[in-house]
Amino acid sequence: MNLKLATLEYVALKQSMGMRFETEATILRAFVKQIGDYVAVATVTSEDVLRYLNGANGDSVTLFWHRKHEALKGFWEFAIRRGYTDRSPVPVRRAKEPLAFVPYIYTQEELKRLLDGATSYQKKWLKLEAVTLRAMLLLLYGAGLRTSESLRLNCADVDLAAAMLTIRESKFYKSRRIALNNQLCSVLSEYDRNRHQEGHGRGEAAPFFTYKSGGPVARFVLEDAFLRLRNHVGVKRDNARYQPRLHDLRHSFAVHRLTAWYRDGADVQQLLPALCTHLGHVSLKGTQRYLTMTPELLAEASLRFEGYAQEVLHG
Repeated sequence: MNLKLATLEYVALKQSMGMRFETEATILRAFVKQIGDYVAVATVTSEDVLRYLNGANGDSVTLFWHRKHEALKGFWEFAIRRGYTDRSPVPVRRAKEPLAFVPYIYTQEELKRLLDGATSYQKKWLKLEAVTLRAMLLLLYGAGLRTSESLRLNCADVDLAAAMLTIRESKFYKSRRIALNNQLCSVLSEYDRNRHQEGHGRGEAAPFFTYKSGGPVARFVLEDAFLRLRNHVGVKRDNARYQPRLHDLRHSFAVHRLTAWYRDGADVQQLLPALCTHLGHVSLKGTQRYLTMTPELLAEASLRFEGYAQEVLHG
């Protein structure tokens, strides 16, 4: 069995089980491209695998190195079960993992700089108009959406009269509805009026966020526009490999919401399930990790704990 057919079979199996398996499929396609479509699975060597894992970084081990390792390990376990080979060339001993990636939490001042910069720097961000970029940034932060969720919104999903968004079959194939606050609903209504003035229809299947030409916004265009904007307004991590990302707007939404709840004296543990549902997490574990993400949030949690401790000690 050759690599191309075997990897296609493996990906199809995983996706038939309800997994998206998109990143793994991309990894396997890249591996097959490097090794060769028609190379037999049984003839792939450990050197071939290591050369792909290490890539252009040589011996540098990144988080993505481990993602590639897991994808290849899973494929060869499948290939052995299918009888395509009797051994795995994937190294059993994984390289030492680098420090865990820490999302960037934007400050309110940084968010203001980004939003102001979106409209003041230039009229268009490549194919993306400033009004579209600003509306998308506000939605990503204001509603805590994943980037892909905002890009997939069509007009039927945006009910401005009811101030509701419908997020269809997102990560883990889950759909959910999200209520919009007055400010965010006003922003989207203004953007929708702009769409209408540009002559874009509001048919149910029409993309909500579009280029001036009317086509749906591509992810690489949005991320490139954000990178240029971030560099323009000077939002960065000093002396760090990983710089603030578009997706970190979602992390910032969650952390800022938790911080506000602590400051307002709300029962955060009771509210966590609601935040979990809003974010589209499959379990509370994905939401609870935000509780330790910033010193400010930890400080608020500590103050709450001290208050509880005083109540217990002094009745």
